[in-house]
Amino acid sequence: MRQRLSWDYDKMAAASNSLRREISEDFKYNKKKLKHLKHILHNVTVALGTLVSSLNEFSRLKGRDISPDGLLGGLGYIIPIKGIKEALIHSVQQLGDIADCIADELTNPRWNAEDDSDVKKLLKQKEEVEEQVEEQMEEEISPEDVITSTNEDLLITKEAEDAYADAVRRRLVIATGVKS
Repeated sequence: MRQRLSWDYDKMAAASNSLRREISEDFKYNKKKLKHLKHILHNVTVALGTLVSSLNEFSRLKGRDISPDGLLGGLGYIIPIKGIKEALIHSVQQLGDIADCIADELTNPRWNAEDDSDVKKLLKQKEEVEEQVEEQMEEEISPEDVITSTNEDLLITKEAEDAYADAVRRRLVIATGVKS
């Protein structure tokens, strides 16, 4: 069995056996809802592949080539490049965990879906995407891809933040007529 993309849940499960489900025997699984779980797994798997492609493409960019101050965006949506990369990595881990969870549920014997060809096909698709994810996540990221802050970078960032704050204050004064 493959290793999960995010090891946080594995650590929690190892530290505590309280992550077990206790489902009463009289609970009736509605086979009609299995269709929805299959669609969800398919969509999550496609989203995971797309997200990993985005992360891979973004990781190839050098921060200094796309931003003089290490930030992207504007008008309230300013994010450091390093923060975007971290958020993409976190998102890949979370989507991988969701895909694992739903796949585990689809293989739950109580659904009686062992012989369902769609479930088998989806699980195979999920495994293929996870292999691609692992391959792309293992690709090397050069030290130039990682943004490091120097005093000069911090000064430029501070100047950009101050200029943005001044622009917001000016707009508020214009809109409200009240100086802060």
